[in-house]
Amino acid sequence: MDLLPGPGEDAVVACLEALLDQPVEAVLAGGCLDAPTLTAETQLAVALGRALAPIDLTLALLAQPRARVALAVPRPGGGHACIRPDDSTVVLLWDDEGLGAAGGYFADEVVECLDPATPMAFGIVTDPGPRSAAGATRATVLVAGVCAGLARGALDMAAAYARTREQFGRPIGANQAIKHLCADAATRAEAAWASVNYASVSCAESAADAEFRVAVGARVALDAALTNGRTNIQIHGGRGYMLEGPAAGFLLRARVLEQLLGGAARARGALLTHDAVT
Repeated sequence: MDLLPGPGEDAVVACLEALLDQPVEAVLAGGCLDAPTLTAETQLAVALGRALAPIDLTLALLAQPRARVALAVPRPGGGHACIRPDDSTVVLLWDDEGLGAAGGYFADEVVECLDPATPMAFGIVTDPGPRSAAGATRATVLVAGVCAGLARGALDMAAAYARTREQFGRPIGANQAIKHLCADAATRAEAAWASVNYASVSCAESAADAEFRVAVGARVALDAALTNGRTNIQIHGGRGYMLEGPAAGFLLRARVLEQLLGGAARARGALLTHDAVT
């Protein structure tokens, strides 16, 4: 099993990265999200997370064909929470039955999301259609890919700050405590990337333990995104704890994606449900 991206996957990522500074509409129109395989789509997801790209692009990656997507998930108290761009053309429902299209979404209350860049509303999904377990598996791989990218992006920001921020006449990265934080973050980011790639290749090759590999990838990548997000904030010190500051963005986005994956309890449950093939 070859986990390394090939030339075709590198090409689609390069196409996306060239457009990431453009409006969402330009990225969608550019066709760079139209990857031919799940493994290529996963590399796009990682690139989106690493760049902390607008969540609209992550949601568009879940739809086939690509579109402006509103994604609804069940709320514990009933109803649904929906990440909902104002001009969305497709409503997807992701619940325990799988992932599928819905007729629409009736918003009772527009709420402020933890991630200020993510529009959210509470309400009810209308005309929910049949859900697909395979579609939910694919969505899990892609969201895990974004989490792996968030882990890498948080590491990039933390390491860059450690190299340039000086105290007592030298960069803070020269201190052993900061070095250890960065080294641990690098290990988590690499493990997340490898786990997500393993999951995507397992699905593409219809491996017997593909569902287990997806569960592992989601759990490892989500944990890496959350922990590296906190590490990035810690290395930035007092400046990192400002919600409007750039350091908090990776952790806040990871918290949103955690809910899309059903929370930590679902991630742990998926590991127990599916067995590895030995």
